[in-house]
Amino acid sequence: MTGKTKIPGGVERRRHKRYRVKEGALAFLGAVPGSITDISEGGLAVHYVVFDRQPGEELQLDIFFGRDDFYLADLPGKKVNEADSGPDATFSRIRVKRLGVQFGDLTGEQKSRLMYFIHRNTTGEA
Repeated sequence: MTGKTKIPGGVERRRHKRYRVKEGALAFLGAVPGSITDISEGGLAVHYVVFDRQPGEELQLDIFFGRDDFYLADLPGKKVNEADSGPDATFSRIRVKRLGVQFGDLTGEQKSRLMYFIHRNTTGEA
């Protein structure tokens, strides 16, 4: 797998390999918590339950993983895609969405800590 995805028109969007994240890793998209499903140097995907608040287009996000006592705060990002995920809304009152986030400009320390997280808390390519 090259880590790149073709979209209509043949343009590849992804520059980084994506990795499945160990269960229990969380992202806080402002005040909206979600479960991280996969991550790369360029962004992440998260599932979250839709309540009153939903993430905006521009985000400040935090990554938390209790098993590793890992916390990385104030990552800049932007929403690149969003789709319904989980049970059909007709049969369930709970609505889950999958959100794709592209990281903005990270500091050297944020990049280093992100690479540490990817190295220690992923289970293989997504």
